[in-house]
Amino acid sequence: MNKFIRILIFLFIYFSHLQYSHAFSSSSYLISQIAFNKYDFTKVLSEFSLSKDSIKNLKYSDELISSVIMNDYSLSEKIAEEILLNNPKNQEAILIKLVNYIKYNKISEFNNFFKNNIEEDNQLVQFIFFNNNKLKNKVDISNSLIEVVRSSYANEEKNYHINYNFFLFYTTLAILVNPNNDEALFFKAQFFQLIENYVLAETNYSKIKKSSMYYQDAQRNIAFNYSKFNKFLIAEKKIKTLIELNNNNYFLKRILADFYRVEKRYNLAITTYDDLITTKENDLWYVYYLRGICYERTNQWSLAEKDFLSSLNLEPNQPNVLNYLAYGWLERDMNIEKSLKMLKEAYSKNPNSHHILDSLAWAHFKKNNYKEAAKLMEKVIDMAPGEAISLDHLGDIYFALNRKREAKYFWIQAKDLAEPEDEIMEEINIKLNKFNAG
Repeated sequence: MNKFIRILIFLFIYFSHLQYSHAFSSSSYLISQIAFNKYDFTKVLSEFSLSKDSIKNLKYSDELISSVIMNDYSLSEKIAEEILLNNPKNQEAILIKLVNYIKYNKISEFNNFFKNNIEEDNQLVQFIFFNNNKLKNKVDISNSLIEVVRSSYANEEKNYHINYNFFLFYTTLAILVNPNNDEALFFKAQFFQLIENYVLAETNYSKIKKSSMYYQDAQRNIAFNYSKFNKFLIAEKKIKTLIELNNNNYFLKRILADFYRVEKRYNLAITTYDDLITTKENDLWYVYYLRGICYERTNQWSLAEKDFLSSLNLEPNQPNVLNYLAYGWLERDMNIEKSLKMLKEAYSKNPNSHHILDSLAWAHFKKNNYKEAAKLMEKVIDMAPGEAISLDHLGDIYFALNRKREAKYFWIQAKDLAEPEDEIMEEINIKLNKFNAG
């Protein structure tokens, strides 16, 4: 069996079945464990004291992992020493010891520790630190740690179970060995971003040099994250500052436009998309589509329609564009036959979209194909039971089928679940009043 494949099998078993227990039982431990599972590493460390907490019989310690992730290497080394006294085979503690020896060029200490403490069949240590029994240099060791992360992360993604604690641990060790490893910094920042710690994500993205191949992506992610954890004016200012510092970078400006659109500042979004369109980048079809959404949201249908058609002219048969344009026509009782054809095409390309299926059902309703419309809209409700517009549509379809009690039930449900931006409350009230009067 290939050596690297054996490493991956080991890592899969290791990450999937890793269990740990503390000898002590206390409120501090419980708080710490909950915090660790929620990626609150600062809280983990605040609940921990090496002097009062027993590390006896520990398989591994959340405090050890947390201290590394939070760059408290002095504490992590002390915890590692304590753990190894009771459990000499603890993998994380071993790695910390070896990484520290490498970082500070203590090669003789490394060799002594390796000789006395590492078993020959420890394939993970062999993979990270050695090549044909020869000790790797710092750059290669750092890259090997990232290779462990890259391979394990891909494997964990397939299994829908990701433990970001360990990926953050390994990326931090990679940075500790080689602070110039921009890939490690980028990975660590991304993992913080995925657990929604946007501040620490920015901290790590910001360490990536301008000359790095990861710099532009890092800047984009910083700009994107600003829109997630800042209030509107602060986020806007920060993103604009990034744009200025990066020579009006196109993708940063698109993040700003998307930020305005998500925040429903449609006129600001339109102005920014206007500027982006003049540059005629490869995603021009998509920018036309996004600007079209903003025009539609501001009741400028003729301009929205023009943008959707421009988008399809550049990139025919894009399902979301087909859906938005066709539904817009249906709502205005325009091009019903053409809309139905377009929505069939969109649905064939994206059958998992309940939005497209809703539009297709609505097209059949507009064509008076009520039974087919009902069948499709019922499927929509199964896919997205809380979708107020779809519930309203199903009510209309049932009413047309003379299933009036069911129609009323779904209108009431739609009314209860509707958000202001759905813009259906007034129409539902009219239908209910007519129903009750009848």
